[in-house]
Amino acid sequence: MYLTIIFTFGHRHNFLKVSMHSTHNANDLVSSLEEFGLSRYEAGAYLTMIRKGSLAASEISYYANLPRTKVYSTLKKLEKKRLSVVSQSKPLICSAICPDEAFKDIVKLYERRFRNMKRVVDKLQKISEEQKPRASEEKRYYILDPNSTLDKMKNLISNSKTSVSALLDAWGVRMFSQCKLSFIKAVTNGVKIRLLITNHCIGNESLASIPDDVELKTGNVSTNVLFIDSNNMMVVDSSNGKGALFTSIDIFGFSQLRNFDAAWNNAQELRQIADIEPSIALKAKKLVNILENSNIFDNISVNSDHPTAALVSSTDKFGIEIGRTGIDEMLTIIDCALRISCSGDLTHDKINNILSLRSKIDGEYVSRWALFLASYLQIFR
Repeated sequence: MYLTIIFTFGHRHNFLKVSMHSTHNANDLVSSLEEFGLSRYEAGAYLTMIRKGSLAASEISYYANLPRTKVYSTLKKLEKKRLSVVSQSKPLICSAICPDEAFKDIVKLYERRFRNMKRVVDKLQKISEEQKPRASEEKRYYILDPNSTLDKMKNLISNSKTSVSALLDAWGVRMFSQCKLSFIKAVTNGVKIRLLITNHCIGNESLASIPDDVELKTGNVSTNVLFIDSNNMMVVDSSNGKGALFTSIDIFGFSQLRNFDAAWNNAQELRQIADIEPSIALKAKKLVNILENSNIFDNISVNSDHPTAALVSSTDKFGIEIGRTGIDEMLTIIDCALRISCSGDLTHDKINNILSLRSKIDGEYVSRWALFLASYLQIFR
């Protein structure tokens, strides 16, 4: 873009073209030099010397449009800032120092400041992101050594308000057997306690130390998870005794708690057989699984003259050899199985030689046990 200015000298026209683009560039450079700490007069004088070369003070005043009263002080300031050199002869001649050399230290200073400012901004951004809500959240938990795990477990049980629920393998049962006083305190305060333990701990002597008011069930458990008041969750590693304490139950914790409730509803009562010999209890547990899940009963009636051999072979497959089990042991196993599965029992009136089966659930379920007992008696006789 150009602006045409016309000067008239008599009958002759002279034309002067002034580049607006160049003027704009000069103004931009002056403004940029001000960002380096130069005044507008200093920036104009330095830029003029860069363009024109060495100049006298009066020439700098003219080309840079500086007031004559300001030009000498301006040149002295440029010399002090090591941006120009002023000759000692008269008239004074002033020359600009090469920009690379003149601004080298200033550029390095600003680069250091920029890096420091960038680090500060990054730290501030990190703090900001930690404070404001995010689509995903990082949940924290505490790792406890074995001694701290047991102490914390006792403390959580003692100070529970409403409920204590736990999944326990053999390691967990041993740990909980050391929490008797904590259980007593919790039960005294009306806390509901439910322990779902592994089948391998049926008849375990450690169960004797758990108060009678604690509900016990058995199932397929292979981990140790403790829930306190639906607020805290502790997971214990059976391989080393270390624990992980979650001080709030989030989505993961509630999912684990729902899994516990489902497992509890499908588990079998243990309290009634807590004092039974482990080998008997394990056989009873196997027998319960056989009779509850077997399909062979669809074609068998209680009044069958020849009980099916399929029932006997099913028990043999699971390690209960009917033909080699004495009658007293088998009656004890059946009695234990009824206690596990339906809170029932088996009684033997030896005087009148009468066997009685009782169950708290429907008669069809009891008929299976009656059929099994009849099958056994057929073989034993």
